[in-house]
Amino acid sequence: MAEDSSLFSGELRAALGRFSGAGAAEVHRLQLGLARLLLGQAPPSAAAQLELGLGFIEGRIPAEALHEARQDCWTYVGSLACGCSVADSASAHAIMTCLETDDAAHSPTALSEQLERALRCGASESDLLRVLGSARLD
Repeated sequence: MAEDSSLFSGELRAALGRFSGAGAAEVHRLQLGLARLLLGQAPPSAAAQLELGLGFIEGRIPAEALHEARQDCWTYVGSLACGCSVADSASAHAIMTCLETDDAAHSPTALSEQLERALRCGASESDLLRVLGSARLD
C-alpha cells in the first residue's frame, strides 16, 4: 500500500518526517501505538496480539509466537469473507504489521502506510499526532 499523501495534512507530514531515519525498533513501537488506536475495529484478539508485538521488540517473545498470532488474525479476517469492511481489513492489516518480525516491515515507509491505515479506519489526526509526538528519537 503506497502512501496516499492526500490523506496527510501538512502537520502530519511534518510529524512523519521526524522519522525518516528511524530504526526498525522505533518504527515498530510507533506502529504498535497507531494500531492501538484501532482496537475497537480490530479482531477480538488484537490487544493480546499487540502485547506479543511489544514483547518481541523487548526480546521477551520469540518470533514463532508472532507467526502464530498473524495466522490467527488472517483466519479471523477470512471468516468475515464478503462481509469484511474497509475498516475490518485495514485494522487487521495494522495489527498484522505489528506482528512482523522482519525489519523491512518497520521502515519509515511502513510507518507512513500504518498512518494511512489508521486514517482509513477513522482515527483522528490529533490522535495520530499524539502517537507520533510520544516517540523519543535516539
